[in-house]
Amino acid sequence: MISIRAGAVSVRTLAAVTFVALLGSVAGPSATPMAQDPAPAAQAAAPDPLKFSHDFVFVYNQVKPDKTTDFETSWATIKAGLIKSEKPELKELGESIKIFKVDAAGGPTVNYFFTLSPPSKSQSYDPTKILFQSGAFSRDEADTIYGKLKDCYTAQGISPIPLVKVGG
Repeated sequence: MISIRAGAVSVRTLAAVTFVALLGSVAGPSATPMAQDPAPAAQAAAPDPLKFSHDFVFVYNQVKPDKTTDFETSWATIKAGLIKSEKPELKELGESIKIFKVDAAGGPTVNYFFTLSPPSKSQSYDPTKILFQSGAFSRDEADTIYGKLKDCYTAQGISPIPLVKVGG
């Protein structure tokens, strides 16, 4: 039989763990490396950090300096494939992505910001999910694009930055 004291400790421990988990989910991940074509069970277990409910979102991408051409051509191909899709939700996803490169020379990374205007609230911006699960690309196309894109990101990868409008 569990004593009341032991139960109280367990409830406090559970409450503390829940609070930390909620705090982490509200703050969001600081960086999301590009997913490696994850297993369906793993996808169901964790919330998708690149699927948004906010009205304003930036996505910060840190790219290796020698991979900028591969990054830019891969994302141009992804956007074009989404925009030409027959599915309205994928067309909307592709049209929402605006890509900006930080205009600064040198450094260990080249920084790109995606503004999502307006962000899709039903689709993920995870490039792996877009390539392999959206239906916008054949498996051969997805493999080719993914083959270039997967090595572009630094260890910090992709960082979503959901924004909340303040004031008028």
